[in-house]
Amino acid sequence: MKTLDGIDIGYNNIKIMSTNGRKERFSTVVGTEQRKTFSIEEAQSKGLVITMEDGQTWYVGETALKQSGYKSGGGRRPDWVESKAYHVLLCAALSELHKGTVSTSVVTGLPLEHYEQWSGRVRAVYIGQHRFRRNGGNWQTVTVEDCLVVTQPYGSLLDLALADNGTILDNVFATGVVAIADIGGVTLNLLVADNLEEMGQWTSGDGLGLLRALEAIAGDIKTDHGDFSPRAQEVAGWLAEGQFPYKDGKVDIMPYARPHLEPLAEIILRRMAEVWSEPGRYNAVLLTGGGSVALGRMLSEQMSSVYANVTIIPDPLFGNCRGYLKLARRLWGETGNGG
Repeated sequence: MKTLDGIDIGYNNIKIMSTNGRKERFSTVVGTEQRKTFSIEEAQSKGLVITMEDGQTWYVGETALKQSGYKSGGGRRPDWVESKAYHVLLCAALSELHKGTVSTSVVTGLPLEHYEQWSGRVRAVYIGQHRFRRNGGNWQTVTVEDCLVVTQPYGSLLDLALADNGTILDNVFATGVVAIADIGGVTLNLLVADNLEEMGQWTSGDGLGLLRALEAIAGDIKTDHGDFSPRAQEVAGWLAEGQFPYKDGKVDIMPYARPHLEPLAEIILRRMAEVWSEPGRYNAVLLTGGGSVALGRMLSEQMSSVYANVTIIPDPLFGNCRGYLKLARRLWGETGNGG
């Protein structure tokens, strides 16, 4: 049975949703197998392990962080979409959404700065058959019949402008001039749309993201807790929770985060002022992406005196992904609930 999927592969996290009702998130980390490990649990119930068609086995997500001796996070270069690691992550995402042999169509996204050059190549990576095994189970084949690649922040706009079935709503996000700031791990995407049409003169993307702040926060935690070496991907999750685990307790992360997040917020605000130099044009502003989990309130408090209707999108980690799935339904219709 054919389904529709929304897949958002970011630097820190992969977010995925399908018309079959599945919704998952895991860290954008791939690792090679260090050694065989023993568990009293059945292999099918443990972690996320993908065996590719060439026979090589990879740990993915939190399983890679825990078990692998070699770890690779999301690529900082746009050409990582053609790498083995990216294909492993894609197969892992498909394995989270589907069981057995199925067909699907996908909407996904790219940062603004990479879109023009790389959208066609991403589409080529997605379309076709992907054969793999998950956690030592049976081989499965997921065939992606069609793939649309959009600019990442457009997904969050569509999340608020479209109903679940893809019909256009009658609200300011669909009919007004809306500015969207998508704060990612290694990118800042600033997009403006008028009646859902992107406006290039006020749209820009660059490499300003959360990564350096996450790494600095991780370093400060290690300085105070010398027997503990957190990774940037872990810090991203802890910021959403407001605390991090240490020994048999939890520690407030904000004293470590605030000295690095506040300067980053100031840099982002200055970048917004450069790109969105005429704030009186915009009916609303959306903040989305993983960075808005950490920075959203800090930014919105300062932006509200300049911009109208500053909104942090609900559950911002999944904002783009939800919009992708709604667009898939609009383009291709509801095609079933199998998979």
